[in-house]
Amino acid sequence: MDVAEIVWGLVLIACGVFICIYGDMLFRFALAFMGFAIGFAAAWWALSSQSTGIQLLLSLAIGGIAAFACFALVRFGIYIAGGVLGVVAAFFISGILGVVFDTNNDILPTILAIAGIAGGGFFAPRLGGMITVMATAAAGSFLIVDGLTVWFSGQLNYDAEKLTQVLSHRFTIVLFIILIVISYMSQWQARRLRHRLLR
Repeated sequence: MDVAEIVWGLVLIACGVFICIYGDMLFRFALAFMGFAIGFAAAWWALSSQSTGIQLLLSLAIGGIAAFACFALVRFGIYIAGGVLGVVAAFFISGILGVVFDTNNDILPTILAIAGIAGGGFFAPRLGGMITVMATAAAGSFLIVDGLTVWFSGQLNYDAEKLTQVLSHRFTIVLFIILIVISYMSQWQARRLRHRLLR
């Protein structure tokens, strides 16, 4: 594992942990962390041919711009959360189908991701306050698993540059389910406690 993989994985895990813990309570900041993680990861992947220093600086800059944009778009936060939940659900479904049918292609996850963005954005307002808890638990758990697979890509026989393969192994699927259940339950309990205290 080289320095680039250590930094890439660390950024993804740190963002994922913050979103899993504080996603609902600090939703605006969770959106910023989601934007940063997406911007950073996309730039890191796109700049893989550059030196590590340039790759790191530009990825941080692009991640910062994406974080600011998501932070500013909090009015559309419910739709963004729905889209994120839809994408993670799409990767989860395609990962399970890949394990069951022993296939590993990028076409099905891409189609499901597009449908997930549209469907998640459409149904998000109908889920009310639950959408922020569900989306942040899913996004944070996905980022943590993605960061760990970047670090241990050799052991998992995983291409770290393909998001569609993050949940394509039994181990990563089980880890994702455990993380999302813990994050959802803890955030939901924290939300209920806040409502009780504010009454």
